Amino acid sequence: MDIKGIEIICCIALFSLMLVGSADATFGYKILLEGGESIITENEDGSMILTIQNVVPYGVIFDDPEYITLLETVLPDTNTTMNAGVVLSNPDGDHTSLVQVSQLDYSAETKNLTFIIHPLEFYEGSILADLKERSESLNPDIVRNAHVTRIYLEKGLPVSENFGDINRCMDDCERYHEKPTRFFCEMNCAK
Repeated sequence: MDIKGIEIICCIALFSLMLVGSADATFGYKILLEGGESIITENEDGSMILTIQNVVPYGVIFDDPEYITLLETVLPDTNTTMNAGVVLSNPDGDHTSLVQVSQLDYSAETKNLTFIIHPLEFYEGSILADLKERSESLNPDIVRNAHVTRIYLEKGLPVSENFGDINRCMDDCERYHEKPTRFFCEMNCAK
């Protein structure tokens, strides 16, 4: 095998490692919402309706830097499904469950936050990893006895929110480079 063949193999190996390393990167942050007691209703399809009462009208954004903002500014639209960690606190301690939440509805008048939850059987992200280790099944009896309810929403950011408009980057890259280099455009635009 000549030197050029070895160089090509080394380049392919290097680019493969770069892709694997960048695929694990999770972009986003955690949002903490907190309230008092909760009410849970089980649906026939396995989902549940969770209502958190007396919700604090502010959310904490765990980003760099960490900051506090009005609750209405951090809630996603009602069509969004997000991963979340629900922490229920009672005199016996904290009970944590990982769930998917959707159809969030906040009433500033009653200070209630209601949403549909589904148990999250599998989670491989990094934003809620600290909650995953202590996660257990959501028990309606624990919900009824909880005095404080906290929910940590996972807000993942697509590449375009992190690094500008990826579509525009791809268009510019492909316009100035030949088609065989599309692979390099994708790598450069995802940075």
